[in-house]
Amino acid sequence: MYYKKFIEFLKTHNIYDEEIVKYFNNNSTRFDYLEEEYRPFIGVYYMTEGDILTKVKPMVPFINSDKTVLINIHEYIHLYLIYNKINKPVNIMTRDREVLPIFYEKVFVKENPSLELLKYHEHLNESIYNEGQDEYLLALKLSNELIDSYENDDIKKLNHKVKRLVLKDNFSRLVNGK
Repeated sequence: MYYKKFIEFLKTHNIYDEEIVKYFNNNSTRFDYLEEEYRPFIGVYYMTEGDILTKVKPMVPFINSDKTVLINIHEYIHLYLIYNKINKPVNIMTRDREVLPIFYEKVFVKENPSLELLKYHEHLNESIYNEGQDEYLLALKLSNELIDSYENDDIKKLNHKVKRLVLKDNFSRLVNGK
């Protein structure tokens, strides 16, 4: 049931790609979310040789709740955005790399506003503020800007908006000395 919800979300928002979904399923290391010791390892791991991206390895929980759907959406978006760069030179550490994964989390929560999911999403946002990592703070700020004007835009169009917003933010920091 929840895996179907995951796939339906991807399809509804035009981010479903059969090849990428197969890669995601075949290359992910999965674990039971109830096993707390594995949670810190949730993420997408990039294998490189020099500056060539050779493989992407997601570590995600089995999809068995809205919370695990949300986590899988986040990590799938990371893969979706970089998949076509496998076996090519790539810069993985960009300032905008968390914007669209966090944005699609917000879209999922907006469409599925259960108390458990709302609490979990609030916990994620609080963690971002508490840790204070620049790329996550920027992602939270920009994803909030995007969600206000979102109309099921194509992910490529959203990615272009993100790039413009990051440039605008960089310019603002330069001008304001921050």
